[in-house]
Amino acid sequence: MLCRRVIMPKPPNHILIFTDLDGTLLDHHNYSAKPADRLIEQLHDQGTADIIPVTSKTQSELQWLRNSIPLQNILSVTENGSVIHACGSSPLGDDDRAHSILLGIRYRAILEQVAKLPQSLRHHITGFADMPVEQVMATTGLRLDDARRAQDREATEPFLWSGSAPELSALREILIEENIQVQRGGRFYHLTGQATKENAMAKIISAFVERKPDFQIISIALGDGPNDLAMIEAANFGVIMPNPDGVTIETAKAHVRSAPVPGPEGWVMAVQEILGELGLNLPES
Repeated sequence: MLCRRVIMPKPPNHILIFTDLDGTLLDHHNYSAKPADRLIEQLHDQGTADIIPVTSKTQSELQWLRNSIPLQNILSVTENGSVIHACGSSPLGDDDRAHSILLGIRYRAILEQVAKLPQSLRHHITGFADMPVEQVMATTGLRLDDARRAQDREATEPFLWSGSAPELSALREILIEENIQVQRGGRFYHLTGQATKENAMAKIISAFVERKPDFQIISIALGDGPNDLAMIEAANFGVIMPNPDGVTIETAKAHVRSAPVPGPEGWVMAVQEILGELGLNLPES
């Protein structure tokens, strides 16, 4: 008697796109998302993917950006993985109420440790808390209201560093004793807790796996800075964005590719390529 082989249907994909903002989804110079905004709207309209910002920006900055970029308010990760913001309907929601999950160290605690540093190191740090809003504007190119939103911090301190490499190593050694790490971004260094973009992504993926057991959760991660690399390498599909104004990161991971051009144009090309490999060929918008 012949036994017929039963082929189980493959579960449908649910795609999570974790994306850095500056220099990745947003142009590094004018902070525009064009032409990626069109693709984002298309993905939202079709229910093809959830796009989750994972950024060094503050929640105040991200909320304002939603006025011009069609990003949903379901989930976001701010301040380099330090805070997850979840609406009630998300897999990380809390009784249908929006709330924040702190993965790092509160801002006040970070500033207290900076104040305790030896002056030989402290004077090389110019953080956002040290700068009047006009200096934040001059350093970042942000307008007044945007600069104020950038200073509305919950768990990290961006800073400019004027010291040597050995002095930076000394700073790292002192702060790690207080569970504070120094991360390098595309433009600034950042003082953070032990939270990372990779850890925040892993927590979100785990929540989706638990909440959507009938789906295969596929992760895509895109970024341009050293603080994005671990997140990029941990995703199912990783994309390194070229960064002509900073440090272009590199990897030996075979599943990580490089976008052909920087910013939102390269973002669109890379995401469309991956979606095509997954069998999701979107019509031209």
